Amino acid sequence: MKLSSKNGELMFKGIYFRLVATYLSLFMVIVLLISFFMGSIFYNEFTNQVEKELLNACVKTNELMSRYYNNEITREELSAWINAMAYISNLKIYILNPGSTVLHQAEESDPISMDEQIRQDILKVMEGETVERMTSITSNDDDNLAYVGIPLKYEDQISGVIMAFSPITEIEELYGEVIRIIGIILLIVILIGTIAILRVSIKISEPIIEISDYAKKIGKGEQVPDVEFERNDEIGMLASSFNEMKKEIAVSEQMRRDIVANVSHELRTPLTSIIGFIKGILDGVIPDEEHKKYLSIAYDEANRLKELTKDIVDVAKLESGNIELHKEKFDLNELTKEVYTEMEDLVKEKNLDFILEENAENIELDADKSRIRQVLINIINNSLKYTINGHIKIILDKQDNKASIIIEDTGIGIQKDKISYLFDKFYTANNYGDATTGAGLGLNIVKNIIDLHGGKINIDSVVGEGTTIKIII
Repeated sequence: MKLSSKNGELMFKGIYFRLVATYLSLFMVIVLLISFFMGSIFYNEFTNQVEKELLNACVKTNELMSRYYNNEITREELSAWINAMAYISNLKIYILNPGSTVLHQAEESDPISMDEQIRQDILKVMEGETVERMTSITSNDDDNLAYVGIPLKYEDQISGVIMAFSPITEIEELYGEVIRIIGIILLIVILIGTIAILRVSIKISEPIIEISDYAKKIGKGEQVPDVEFERNDEIGMLASSFNEMKKEIAVSEQMRRDIVANVSHELRTPLTSIIGFIKGILDGVIPDEEHKKYLSIAYDEANRLKELTKDIVDVAKLESGNIELHKEKFDLNELTKEVYTEMEDLVKEKNLDFILEENAENIELDADKSRIRQVLINIINNSLKYTINGHIKIILDKQDNKASIIIEDTGIGIQKDKISYLFDKFYTANNYGDATTGAGLGLNIVKNIIDLHGGKINIDSVVGEGTTIKIII
């Protein structure tokens, strides 16, 4: 997937930059914390090892002093043992009496440096404490030292102080080397992690940027391809949803064009007739004795135009949700009888039987009475268009404490695979092979009104036998 310079600019201003900044910052913090803890662990391990050696040396020196006090070894043997132990462990061991006079020292030329910190620690040891000082002090030869001091005990009495010193310059150098190695590893990890974060951020942001770019093009009316994706995560779901949305928009746009075309056609036809007849009368083309005939036709076309305009307004209101139902409780049987009386002459003009069958009486309905009247009239009118002979029957009943309205006819019928389209706007008999009048809005209005009342409508039809529409409300 290639990104344009504009997309690249967006990446650094948008989600890509935020992803990189967030991930990289988090990654750096984690790596630095790990490095800090690793360095601390190494340093503590080194100093603990030194501390143990110093403490062991002091304990062994105390044991040697006890043997010396018990005359088990001579002073020369005592010094030899202590010096050997100090040499092997690279330590400096000092033994002081209670007055801080040195009884034993590492070398004659290397007396203990009595700075204030050591003096205070010696006083603590004389009181029976064990002092462990791992912070470095500087000796006479500029070595950094750590030390441990314990009381010199003999027969449970403190008879002096044992101090063991260890140079930690080498340890500090080793620690510094470890820190350098950790630093190198840290840089390598940061480099690899940064590359990985950049790649992951690109993988995450690219489809989002592409979808955003496509969305803008769709908003301008341009055609765009589907977003390609091979992922099952949220990004994949977003891309899939976008592709579905694009298809729905395409369908809606095509439907909009069809609606405009249909409305234009439906409006143009009666207007053309009306204008033609009036012009013919005004120009004298139509004889005087035929004026009434053609004015009557123009009148009928004007009425059809008025009804079409009313239906279009109703569809717009119903679909936008701006229509308000004025519900009231009324007798459905009584309303149906009123509609029956109103439509009776039109049905009989086509030599059809018009039947009203009431299987239940006093059916009370809580609904918008004028809209239910509109539903009945639209369905009966629809039956009239497609019924040449036979009958139109209205059946009233109750089903599960709800009102049941069935309107059946013996008309031309509808193909099974076309039934699901009958509630679509501007879908008429022309769509399945038979000529008709009307704009195909009647059943769409019926469906919307029934849906608003929380009811159900179902159509069953057999070609050549007729159609049955059942409403439960």
